[in-house]
Amino acid sequence: MSSESLAAESLAAAPAPVEVVHVSQEPPGSWDAAVYLCGPTPTDPEEPSWRSSAVAALRAAWAGPGRLAVFLPEPEGSGSYPPYAEQIAWEETAMRRCDVVLFWIPRSMDRLPGLVSNIKWGAWHDSGRAVLGAPPEAERMAYLLHFAETFAVPVARTLPEAVGAALRAVGGGARRTGGERAVPLVVWRSESFQSWYAPRRAAGCRLLDARVEWYERAASPDADPAWLLTVTVAPGDGAAPSVCCLLSAQGQGMLM
Repeated sequence: MSSESLAAESLAAAPAPVEVVHVSQEPPGSWDAAVYLCGPTPTDPEEPSWRSSAVAALRAAWAGPGRLAVFLPEPEGSGSYPPYAEQIAWEETAMRRCDVVLFWIPRSMDRLPGLVSNIKWGAWHDSGRAVLGAPPEAERMAYLLHFAETFAVPVARTLPEAVGAALRAVGGGARRTGGERAVPLVVWRSESFQSWYAPRRAAGCRLLDARVEWYERAASPDADPAWLLTVTVAPGDGAAPSVCCLLSAQGQGMLM
């Protein structure tokens, strides 16, 4: 077998890359899918964080073909947390960029109450990107489970099942670079977004940033979701970047 064939076989056999991004760290410049691990963090240093098990499950299950970025709001190893305002800013930016916000809430009111997780759930439960996981013994979950059912959020009762639901949501992903990373898959895959973006990208425009302002899931599997997106675009002719809003409703896109 030639060296080229051996290299190709080795590449094919290699696992798809999973890149973990801890709080305060910069994310990779491109990815095919991104998952944020949201939920309570143990305050007892003797109790391991559930996120290490979630990362291990993601590494084992991610089949690619490209890069999966996994965001953890915890420092790496024995590192320290950043100042509180910086922590919050990093978390909000990371969640905004992610394709799936995976909630794992093993709530115990005397040990792991997860009160901040309630607020984050309230912000993301209707985003089209949430997955809710909680063991059957988790306390005071009825309200969260009610809205998961209302908004068709996948619900899992074990951490591996929650990881599986997150990966089913992203599928094989889609490569996005730079500002494209701020467009989640639920919008990126829509026909109306691609109809707007493809000709601009072909003309040399660059998407510098994006923010989903509103989202409503599709009424049927073969329909597009509705969404409102604020985008920052650098024209291909070198002119100054511009900010505009894109609205897609009933499968029709509109520039505002």
